Amino acid sequence: MKSMNYFAGRSSLLRFATSGAAIALLCIVGCGPAEKRVATAPVKGKVVYKGAPVTTGTVMFIPSGGGPPATGEIQPDGSYSLKTYEPEDGAVVGKHAVTISAIELATGSPEDPASDPKLLVPTKYSSSKMSGLTAEVSDGENAVDFELEGPLK
Repeated sequence: MKSMNYFAGRSSLLRFATSGAAIALLCIVGCGPAEKRVATAPVKGKVVYKGAPVTTGTVMFIPSGGGPPATGEIQPDGSYSLKTYEPEDGAVVGKHAVTISAIELATGSPEDPASDPKLLVPTKYSSSKMSGLTAEVSDGENAVDFELEGPLK
């Protein structure tokens, strides 16, 4: 009887070790095919609303022909630099629909009406179907500036 318990414990240990090895192998190899990257080109620019730089927000380029979108955080001077896979690698080469979202977050208490978030650009620019913004990204460096207009709503 003792020998059966000995082997039963060893069997559990063997299953545990085998499971651990399989999990480690999956982590190293991955669960599917390697990510296929599409060619990108650097894109930088500036976002202005009513003649003044937009000081915070996000710019997104959505490729018309498919592929991963590129995003960039708007800096306090209105500048942005796009990222698809890695910082400043840009956007997929080709035509894009563009969205720009910019909201200044509140700093007061929730009970204070002045603490509501403040729109910095019209909401239409946050929709790829309504923004009307487009861009063409070509090989090499790209500078794409946006001058936004319209009432905040």
